[in-house]
Amino acid sequence: AACVHMGWERSPVALRMSERIRADPLDTDAWRILLAEAARQPPADFRPVFEAAVTAMPEASAAWMGWAEAELGASEVEQAEAVFELCLLRLPQLPLWHLFLKFVREHKVAQLERSAARAQLVPALELLLEAVGADPSAGPLWTEYVSLTAAAEAGAEADGALVSAAELSATRKAYQAALTSCAAGLDGLLREYEAWETRTSGSQAKAMMHDTLEKAAAARKASRERLALYAPLRAAAAVAHGHFPPGVATPRLLAAWRKLWAYEASNAQRLDPPKLAARMRFALAQGAAALWRAPQLWHEAARWLEGEGNAPAAREVWRRGLAALPREPLLYLGLAGFEERQGKMDDAAALLDTLVAKAPSAAAHVARLRFGWRARGAAAGRAAFALARRQPAHSPWPVYAAAAQLEYMLGEERAAAAETGRRVYALALAKAEASAQAKGGSVPAGLVLSYASYLRASADLPNLRELLERGLLLLPAAEAAQLWPIYAQVEAQFGTAASQAELAKRRAAAAADAEPPAGAAAQTS
Repeated sequence: AACVHMGWERSPVALRMSERIRADPLDTDAWRILLAEAARQPPADFRPVFEAAVTAMPEASAAWMGWAEAELGASEVEQAEAVFELCLLRLPQLPLWHLFLKFVREHKVAQLERSAARAQLVPALELLLEAVGADPSAGPLWTEYVSLTAAAEAGAEADGALVSAAELSATRKAYQAALTSCAAGLDGLLREYEAWETRTSGSQAKAMMHDTLEKAAAARKASRERLALYAPLRAAAAVAHGHFPPGVATPRLLAAWRKLWAYEASNAQRLDPPKLAARMRFALAQGAAALWRAPQLWHEAARWLEGEGNAPAAREVWRRGLAALPREPLLYLGLAGFEERQGKMDDAAALLDTLVAKAPSAAAHVARLRFGWRARGAAAGRAAFALARRQPAHSPWPVYAAAAQLEYMLGEERAAAAETGRRVYALALAKAEASAQAKGGSVPAGLVLSYASYLRASADLPNLRELLERGLLLLPAAEAAQLWPIYAQVEAQFGTAASQAELAKRRAAAAADAEPPAGAAAQTS
């Protein structure tokens, strides 16, 4: 767990929040309060806190924005620029990039003359638009970019110089990139482009504009559709930027993200593969702005990318998810399965080992068991079971059941494997009985039923009858009732007429004992 190490202890609030974060490194509300308190301290004091925050929550753009703003508030311009370099390309989210553009204007070009300022701003805008130009709300940024690009041409005309072909080409490309970007609110820019192309190309204007106007029409339609799809995620992300909510995914938000992802994957604009890949990365980033704490987001995006044959991108998404959620079983299991499918058995084994170490659970141990048997053989599978037994708090009976079934199904000699599996089940039942006696509870009915199913599958009739008799004694009457139909089927298949009759008599007596007395039933009624 990440801890906050501070050299300042002036605020009781900061101390309380730090304690909460030690208990839960993803307590985003505690981080919000702590970072607000830290930002009022000198840089040497606030930096360790912000570093701890972005380490614990690398996908939380609000933490990065707060850090950059704190550096700027302390007049640490170079440090602020270093913060931007760490997060901008990782997080293509509009609020963060707006802050960067504001930084460039105020600290990089404010004192420059117009042409020099333009020379600084245009590359910054190009970097910005490459990252977030697909955002439906990026229209004003595209308009500014076109304006700055066209200014070079306008400046040449004002000076009476010939406009170079390179300047004309740059202006045309700027218009075309903006109008086909899916940003909303560019109708005015479209009219401006038509006028510019008509003035520039004369009789060739119509031919020059044809392809761009068709793509612009498709982009306008897509921008309206995407604005509607983005709306619920944007509302949640706006709250996230301001208040660091817990971010637990609701079904509504997950459904909204899945709908957006499916829309982008449909490639309504018929983008070429590199542009579609960039669009999908952007869609993931927008989902992560609101749902970075939802493992489903990372897992489902990675599975889609794997299905599209983009294994490196799939691996990167799973890794990012694990960086954000380092104890999330779904992501470890997903990435381990992926690495196994890629033939990287050592990587898969290491991921499952890490899961068992960081977040031990029955599911983690069962996954490690199955992988060991499947990928490495009996010795590895048994070693995984031995490790699970050394963590009894995280190895309930389903772990033993999985180990027994793997022995039976994958063991080399069927009779010996069946007996080994039976001994594993017997061990689980003995442990359950001891635990029930110590705690005053009962043996899990699921264990008895699973054991019975195993014995039936392995045709071990004597031990099956013994288990059923034992289960009828160990389980409460309501749970033991589940065993009578199994016992009846066994006797119907393998018993004598006398054994069947005797069992029917015992079953009827047990049912009668379970019914409340007539007077008690009437009183209850």
